[in-house]
Amino acid sequence: MNSTMAAAFEVGSGVDPSALRVSIQLIAMGVIFLVFAWVMSQIFSAYQSDRATVSEAVTSSLKATVILCLLVTVIFW
Repeated sequence: MNSTMAAAFEVGSGVDPSALRVSIQLIAMGVIFLVFAWVMSQIFSAYQSDRATVSEAVTSSLKATVILCLLVTVIFW
C-alpha cells in the first residue's frame, strides 16, 4: 500500500492501516494459540486415558506444532 492509499484509508476509516493490521494479527494469534492449547490438552488427555500411545501422542503433537508454525508464518508474512 503506497502512502496515498494509506492516507485515504486513514481519512475514510479513522484508523491507521498499520495499527489495524497489528490488531488483526494479534487477535488471530490469540485465537490460534487457544485452539493450539485445546488440541494439545486433548492429545494429553487421550494419552492419559490410554486412548493414544506415546508415539501417537508425539506424532500428533508434532503435527499440531508444525501447523502452528505455518499459521504464524502466514499471519505475520
